[in-house]
Amino acid sequence: MSEGLHIGLVHWAFPPCVGGVETHLWSYARALTGRGLRVTVFTGTAGARSPGDGIRIRQHRLLDLSRPHRQGAGAVHEMRDWFRAELTGPDDGIRLVHGHNLHQFSAVPARALRLLKDELGLVLPHTYHNLRRIPEDERMARECAVWDTHHAVSDFLAGECADVLAQPVSRTYLGVDTSAFLDIPELDETGGRPIVLLPARLVPNKGAELAILMVRDIIARGRNLSPQGPAVRPRLVLTNPSTTVDFRHEAEGFRARLRRLIHECGLEEGPGKDVEFREAGVDDMRKLYEEAAVVVYPSRFAEPMGLAPLEAMCAARPVVAMSVGGLGESGGILVAPGAGESEERLAARFADEVWRLLGEPSLARRIGAAGRAHVRAHFDLGHVHVDPMLDEYQRLLATRA
Repeated sequence: MSEGLHIGLVHWAFPPCVGGVETHLWSYARALTGRGLRVTVFTGTAGARSPGDGIRIRQHRLLDLSRPHRQGAGAVHEMRDWFRAELTGPDDGIRLVHGHNLHQFSAVPARALRLLKDELGLVLPHTYHNLRRIPEDERMARECAVWDTHHAVSDFLAGECADVLAQPVSRTYLGVDTSAFLDIPELDETGGRPIVLLPARLVPNKGAELAILMVRDIIARGRNLSPQGPAVRPRLVLTNPSTTVDFRHEAEGFRARLRRLIHECGLEEGPGKDVEFREAGVDDMRKLYEEAAVVVYPSRFAEPMGLAPLEAMCAARPVVAMSVGGLGESGGILVAPGAGESEERLAARFADEVWRLLGEPSLARRIGAAGRAHVRAHFDLGHVHVDPMLDEYQRLLATRA
């Protein structure tokens, strides 16, 4: 039985900081306490908040990505001593620590926990949420290779990790908390300007520029069909989290770049206009999906998986995504980029799919309903992630008893 078990979850960031890993851990911690476990989240986010009762937050500067990374032995020993004190409390010690993406940015947390593994009898599963195939990241990934078990969030990523680690890596889908979205009404045939939503951080490789070109194309098509007043004139909503991890300073200046592109495309920017930047925290996504007519995810890199498309499908919204990396494993309408294809041409092919959905509301409703059923059957958080992870936790703890 897992009831009463106290586990640790370690990641660099946690809400209110917003991102895919942070959103998963927010839901996962809640799901674990719903099964009777206690959870401590170890993170670097200043002001990180607990998602509910039975979940405590511990913050350390060496996990804070806004600070310069310290890599030396002194930092490892500092973190080891901190973890030792946190894991050996007088009344609720922690013997299982589940790391998330500890192969990135700094090897200090992984090294510190490795030093405590035998001393405290710890079991250490690790989940890879992404992996850049560059020497630095591959080297740090091998720092986690001594951990007990290794999980990746898609078949695509499991293959990449296994190649780097030279050992088996289990594909374990993260899933989504379906209960948070199932009561969102299915699409209705309403008037006005339909919203096309891109629910991703504002960094270049998430496809915001392509989405702007796409909506320009759709508005132009509508104007050509109905010169006196476009029959289809969608609004593009780009999510703009107020707090997020800008891993490599990619967001700096990017919003200004997008605004220049909006102007160059002859579009208007602002609330109710052609393109709108919308603040989006972990608690805001439900409302955004509910307002959307179509959700797009035109990632320009090999996305490991993508939770937002799954959430959108669970909200009964049709999703058009780029067929790259692990995105194709989740479902939705997929657009495969062609070799050497221009951004203009690729945006036009995205526009083809979105135009069809906006022009046939009954089709969009059917695709949305099918997506919801698909996610319920194959990507429910409790079924695809919580159950197998709890089984693994029990097995690992039994071997260390």
